[in-house]
Amino acid sequence: MIWIIAIALCCCSCAKVDHSQPGVQHTPVTSKDDSLFLSDDFEELGWDQYSYEKYDSGLVLFDSSLKFNPENSQAWHGRALMLDNLKRDDEAEIAYRNAEKYDSTNRQAIWHCGCMLARAGKKEQALRQLRTVIALDSSYARAVRNEDCWTTLWHDTDFLEVVGFLEPEK
Repeated sequence: MIWIIAIALCCCSCAKVDHSQPGVQHTPVTSKDDSLFLSDDFEELGWDQYSYEKYDSGLVLFDSSLKFNPENSQAWHGRALMLDNLKRDDEAEIAYRNAEKYDSTNRQAIWHCGCMLARAGKKEQALRQLRTVIALDSSYARAVRNEDCWTTLWHDTDFLEVVGFLEPEK
């Protein structure tokens, strides 16, 4: 009986997480399938936080998602939106680029990156993003009318050509 209790105590103590030094804990070993499921779960929780405008906690959840699947384009997109809303533009741009890197057809990430660049006054980069997303889905050419981030470019000839309001000059 004592041996059973000793073994049980040993097993319980081995499973405890070391909280003595924050940040040194390692991600538990999981199978590839488990990692993908966990990544998706954390991503979903991150989007919930985004909907409640809880950007700091959402950022933590998207980061957790990326620990389990560093190639999760939607988690990179969510991370970028959190950083964008926290006015951490340089980090947000990197996250947007990673979202696009892992899924070159992630229209929302490409669009939001363009919006952030337009707000920052980076016209050529913003228009490059806009061209890319319109090539993937032409409805984005009309969506610029409803997004405040593009208002600074509404009277720009290059912008008007990209969205199809003007014919390109030859």
